[in-house]
Amino acid sequence: MPASLLFAVLWAGLAPEQALERALDAVEPPAAMRAAFHATLTSGNAVRRIEYDPYADAADRFKVTYSWGNNEELDAVVDGWRAERQADARLFADDLRLSLADARIAAPSDAMAVTFRHRMSVNDGPIDATFSARMAGRLQLDRSTGYVSRIDYAIESPVTMEDGTKIDEYRQSYQFGYSERWGVSYVMGYELVARGGKWGMSEERSVKVQLTDIAFGLAGDAEQELASNPTPPLPGLTAILR
Repeated sequence: MPASLLFAVLWAGLAPEQALERALDAVEPPAAMRAAFHATLTSGNAVRRIEYDPYADAADRFKVTYSWGNNEELDAVVDGWRAERQADARLFADDLRLSLADARIAAPSDAMAVTFRHRMSVNDGPIDATFSARMAGRLQLDRSTGYVSRIDYAIESPVTMEDGTKIDEYRQSYQFGYSERWGVSYVMGYELVARGGKWGMSEERSVKVQLTDIAFGLAGDAEQELASNPTPPLPGLTAILR
């Protein structure tokens, strides 16, 4: 079989459907998986750095270690993260399988990428519902490992909010790493960009998050298990590639 045809048929040595299934399995960690990490959040000229340790005492698990510049939106992101029972849940895209709808192999066929429509999942909130019907995505697998390397989402048409704000651009991107030791794919970075406004005015906002010093471990008891990890996906819900 010619090499070009082989690459068109196989992704990392597997048929595309099998390769996608393997990659999705890796983003669904066991409930006992926990992670300590550092994160740097930036928006404009403002910077916040945080540290999280799931094994520390409750008062010391989430710390803001550095703050520069005034930015209420960035502070709101940090406060929202702090308010979560388990901040390390954000490292895992464990609802990705349920979010894939109308999945198709992206051209060219050797790109190891899948395009899809976003489907609402149990972890989506009320605001997500406003954007979901217009959101499309692209999932990229790493050519050398076959695991998820990047996911991009974007609205395909403008969205008008209840207060009259028109969102012309809204996109999110996630960069992933893979731990051979633990057999899991995890989020290493995240960026959100939104552009829009009212009454003909428009401005752009962005938030970027970079995670470092990630250390995985297992929960010491049942109460430490990853609270955001959903019920295992029902069989047959994995997207069928077209």
